This record gives sequence, C-alpha cells and structure tokens, in this order.
Amino acid sequence: MKRNIKRFVLFLLALAVSISSAACSKGGKTATTPSNSADSEVIQVGKPGKGSRESQPVPEGNWKQPYKTMVNITTVKGTGSDQVFEKGDSEANNPWIRAWKKDLGIEVTYLWIDEGGSQYDTKLNMAIASKTLPDVFKCNYIQFRQLMQAGLLQDVTDAYNKYTSQRIRDYEKTDPDTIKLTTVDGKIYGIPGYYYGIIDNPKDLWVRKDWYEAANKPPLKTVADFENLAKTFMKKHGGYGLGISNTLDELFMTGPMFKVYLGTPSGGSYFWYKDSTGRIKAGITHPEMKTALATWAKWYKDGIINPDFANTDSNKMNEDIVNGKTGMQPYYQWQGWLNGPNLVAAQNSNDAYMIPFPFPTVDGSQVLGQIGFPNGSVIVVNKDCKNPAAVMKLLSYTDYVMFDPNTVLTDEQFHGFTDGQREHTPGAFEIIDPTADMIQFEHVLAALKTGDTSKLYTSGMKKKYSDSINWIKNHNPS
Repeated sequence: MKRNIKRFVLFLLALAVSISSAACSKGGKTATTPSNSADSEVIQVGKPGKGSRESQPVPEGNWKQPYKTMVNITTVKGTGSDQVFEKGDSEANNPWIRAWKKDLGIEVTYLWIDEGGSQYDTKLNMAIASKTLPDVFKCNYIQFRQLMQAGLLQDVTDAYNKYTSQRIRDYEKTDPDTIKLTTVDGKIYGIPGYYYGIIDNPKDLWVRKDWYEAANKPPLKTVADFENLAKTFMKKHGGYGLGISNTLDELFMTGPMFKVYLGTPSGGSYFWYKDSTGRIKAGITHPEMKTALATWAKWYKDGIINPDFANTDSNKMNEDIVNGKTGMQPYYQWQGWLNGPNLVAAQNSNDAYMIPFPFPTVDGSQVLGQIGFPNGSVIVVNKDCKNPAAVMKLLSYTDYVMFDPNTVLTDEQFHGFTDGQREHTPGAFEIIDPTADMIQFEHVLAALKTGDTSKLYTSGMKKKYSDSINWIKNHNPS
C-alpha cells in the first residue's frame, strides 16, 4: 500500500510539474494555445475587433427567402453515437437536409462524416493540412488560429451583417465577448457555435441523497466534514469515497476546496487568474496547489480515491456510481441527469439519486466557484466558398427551428427535427442560444407549477417537462 501511495504522489507531482512547466514556458502570459475546452484561453490572431452589437448594422437580407436556383453547400461533421434516425433516414438524408432544400433552396452535402465524433479533430487537421476543406465547418480555437495563419478563411462580415437572423445577432447582447475572439482587424472570420448558458458551467459536489440522509445529514462545510462523510459512506456501503476518472478532470474540479482554480488535464487547458502579487498565472502554479496535492495524496492513502482510478475511465466511473460503489462525485450541474435514471433503477429506490452541495473548504468559508470560457467551437467559411450568405441562412433556419418561441411547426415536423437527439444533426449549422438552459429551467418550472404547457416550445423543454411529470406521478426515472 505504501508503494502505491508513493506512486500516486509521484504521479500527481509529475503532473503538476509538467503542466506548470508548460505554463511557465509561455512566459506567464494570459493566453495559451487552447484545446477545444471550456477552460481554455485563446491566442489572438491579428488585432481583435470590437465585435460589439452596436457597431454593426441590422440584418438587411431576408434569411427566410429561398433561392430560385438551387445552391449547393458542402460541409463535414462529427456525430454523437446517440442520434437515431427513422424510415431509412441517415446523417446525409433526414428531415433537416430535406427542409433546407425545400424551404431555402439549399442542398447540403457532406464530404465526410465522423460517426461517433471521436476522430473529427484528426480528420479536420488532415483536411487543413491538405487544403481539402468544405464550404463551411466547425473548428476549435487552435484550428481557427492555424486556418487564419494559412489564409484559408473567408471574411464573412458582410454576409453575417446582411443575412443572419436578428435572433442570432442578439446573442451578442447576452455574450458580447466571444465573437471578438474571431473578429480580426474589424472583420468577422468565425461565428461562435455558442453554448447552452453559463448556468451549465459551475461544478458542485454531488452526494447520494439516501446515503446522506441515513448518515443523519451531517454538516458539509469543511474538507474535514467531507472526509468524515466519505469514510462513513465507505464503512457502511463499501467501495470508495469519491468518484473520479483516470483523466483526473473530476479531481481537479475539487480545486476550489483549497482556493486553487484549475483547468482540465484531459484537455491540457489551464485556468488563469491573479496571484497574491497581482500577476496572472495558471492555477496549477499557484501556491495553494501544494495543499491540494498533499490532500489528494492523503485521500488516496485513506481509500477515498479509488485505488484503481488509473484504470477507471469516465464510463466505468459512472457505472460505479450507478452500482453503489461510491456516493460522491465532483461534477457539472447535469450530473443528476447523467446518472439519475440509471441510479434509481439500479438501486430500486426513489431516493437513490444525487443532490448537489457547494464544495466544502479547508476553513469552512464560502467556496468561490469558477466559470471558464464556455464556447468550444467556431463556425467558419472556406475562403473559396462562393455563397457565404447561404451559410448564414442555414444557421438562421436551424436557430429558428430549435430556439425561436415564434416558430411555427407541425407536430410531425417538430418530432422529425428533434426526436432521437436529431436536434444535433445540423452539425456545422447548429448554433445554440446562450440563454437556452436558463429559459428552459424557467419555463419548465412554471409549467410544473401551473400545468400550462403552452409556453414549452423547444424539444428540451418538452422532454424535461414530460420526464418531470413522469417522475412526479409515476416515480418512473426514465
């Protein structure tokens, strides 16, 4: 056991040194070459423009006006493994493809599709290197920088100003900063894919409700409180105390317990903020990191961290939670949705689900959470694309279907677009309302209180309302 503890400590120290060295090698600057990660920073290419809503004109074109002559747009995409198609449909032929063609006069074809999405970045990197790019595609910020330096991107300022819907333009009011990162010398070279909202960004300590109540709901304010609860769970239920995977992403989420704020090891990203001298440094280089490392080593020694964590990927970690091998996990706000239904079903108990707590701290003071940069993808147009306006129309159409409260669709159309996770089928043309999850929360909560479902207009709202009612009335977690 001592040998394993020593190896774990050496592993953590090596990790800290390697990331610290990488951060320091950049001269302590606030910008890095990021991965496609929420906590990444971005190297600027050229002089960034203001990108402000006020400085740009109201859209002049009617994005709904179809072309009289069919326009062809090529693209590529990576897909999730959870999308389901019906009646012989596929990624390349589905309600979205047909609607774009019928309603806009735009035929979208795919040069390639990465089923599962795991090789998308690799395939795109190869396309960048060989200059075999489609008309439009999504990229991360590293790739955006490479594309800009190679002169492969088109200035879409005019097309964006004239042919993008007002709704999409108004996303700049919610988030005025993200588009600045792809605005170079006053020209727009990339449109943010955006995200579901800052509401999704914070992390919490998730604790199994029935176990916590059986332990008489002890205080969970300090690190010592956490350790005591973990040991209580281990003594009564076996297993280990804290669910983490071999990426250590979840372990790094506990940084705020020690007043250190970290990026994600799996993405190689850093979280930058000022130290006590006012210098901006990567969190992993702050002195509080030493306390975190020492405490993590202690947790490993005490069995709070799974002794077999090195062989535990994220799927296995979640299986351990569902199977009752651990009752606590640091995670994002959707942890309850991620494991909730399976946990309730596996444990055959309506009280066997996870509830969130603010992270405890060393001294019991209120924890300060962290919000990383939330946008991970950029929609860009090939410099050789002959019709960038068509791209803006496609983006506007997808946003209209998915997020516009004034959308007019039949039930058949709505289900065709959204059932089976098909709301993500548009790929490069999927742009997300950065207020989506907050609006969804407000509308679903109001519907549950009043019974009035008339204001549930997105697939997410309808699905979550239905699931909530199913749980309230039938205790069915599915």
